[in-house]
This record gives sequence, structure tokens and C-alpha cells, in this order.
Amino acid sequence: MKKNLPKFMVMLALAAVICLPGMVMAWTLPGAFYENGVDPNGVSHGQFDKIDVFMMDGTTFDAPFIQNAGIASAGWISTLINPHYSLSTGSSPTSLLGPFTVELPNPSTTPHVLDYFVYLGNTLLYSQRITWNGTGSGATYNGWSFPILPSDGSTYTYDGTSGTYDRNVPIPASVMLLGSGLVGLVLLRRRQRRGA
Repeated sequence: MKKNLPKFMVMLALAAVICLPGMVMAWTLPGAFYENGVDPNGVSHGQFDKIDVFMMDGTTFDAPFIQNAGIASAGWISTLINPHYSLSTGSSPTSLLGPFTVELPNPSTTPHVLDYFVYLGNTLLYSQRITWNGTGSGATYNGWSFPILPSDGSTYTYDGTSGTYDRNVPIPASVMLLGSGLVGLVLLRRRQRRGA
């Protein structure tokens, strides 16, 4: 066993390096954001309990879109379901969420494009297209622009483009790596027993 200990330690260190998340450059946008249940047309929809946000420009989220301790104190949880889908849910409906911060990867030269959906239960209240280019001036707030999206909840047509929303929960690569590593250790142990 002592002879195989260095091999085991190397395998464990390699697994840790692969599995641990890398350091990424993420922007926490300045200012306080609120969701008040009012759509971009000014119509109030009252209470809501779920917000879906999808990254639509081909890049990926580094962390859940809606963040900070303020949402936790209001009974809300934000989860990164997959690299393109951030979900925020409340333990009970509310008509005001915030203040909160939002986090996005560095947009570099390509503005981020997000589709933002507000729900009460399974009922879609409204949706909108959000773009952010990392700057702030003129008609946008800190680089934000908020044109309205069709409220169909699953597909969109906007400026001649269309797409679908991926709500799948992937099996993390780290889980698969850990599982294959455990299987390998079991097989190695059996081989050692047979050779003894």
C-alpha cells in the first residue's frame, strides 16, 4: 500500500486541480437593482416568485445573475442551473425584490444579451431583452438597455432572430471525474489483492 501512496496522492491532486473552479473575471454591476413586478410597458403585475435569466449571446454566466445577502434575507435563492441559465426563486410571492446586485462576465468587445422572465408560479407575467456593454451613458443606465420581448416563455422572435431556452440540469464534469476515479481505485485495489 505504501508503494502506491504517491500514485494515489498524485491522482487526488490532479482531480482537485481539475474539479476546483477556476478564477474568472466577473463584473458586479454598480448600483442597486430592484424588481417591482412592473413590466417595461409600465403595467404592474403585482406579486411574483420566480425570475429566469438566460444568456443569449453565446457567452456563459460565471455565477448566478441576481446576487447578495439582501435576496437571502427576503427568502430568495439564486442558482446557476447551467452555464446559460440563472434561476432565482422566492419562498413566498413578493411585489418588491431588492436591492440586489447582478453579476456578469466581462463583456470585452461584445455586449451581453440576456432574456429575463418574471413568473408567479408557472404563469409568465412578462419578459424583456436586456443588453449590457460595460459602459454607461445616454439612454441606458450603466450600459443597460431594456426593450420588450414577446411573453411566450419558451421561444422568442426578436430583430429577425429566434431561439429556445435551455433549462437542462447538466451532470457536472467533476461528479463524472470523481466517479471514474473511485471506480479506478476499486479496480486497482482488486488487482492488488489478486497479485498478492
